[in-house]
Amino acid sequence: MLLYKVRNEGAWREHSDPVTIEWLPCHFGGHRPLFHCPRCGSRTGVLYGGEVFVCRHCTGLSYQSQRESAGGRAQLRAEILRERLGWIPGVLEFEGGKPKGMHWRTYERLTVQHRACAGIALAEWDQWALKLRAAGLDDEADRLL
Repeated sequence: MLLYKVRNEGAWREHSDPVTIEWLPCHFGGHRPLFHCPRCGSRTGVLYGGEVFVCRHCTGLSYQSQRESAGGRAQLRAEILRERLGWIPGVLEFEGGKPKGMHWRTYERLTVQHRACAGIALAEWDQWALKLRAAGLDDEADRLL
């Protein structure tokens, strides 16, 4: 039984939720604890609190990558590749050269990946600019590009 207090508008309220813990064996020995969500009953490693302690599915939480568009994920991937290549950050910046000590094959593979990701990100920016221009927000579209 999970006992806790929640403060809501100055007043403390006591709560108790039936939370069970199941110990599962790990492949390389030992055991790992998993909670059973009091709302849906699924096994989870973390319960998120507030008014009630429940799993991330029941609270409606999502990962950052699930909230981003395809262009946003591509831009993030392009920035990671730029950092690995030692280039100046920013998809709109020029490509740099091959880092010292990196194999040419690796450099060419990462450059192709970067160009593909940057192309996806820039295509989404173009779509946003077209939507802004269609809405009569030409100044905003110019700032985007």
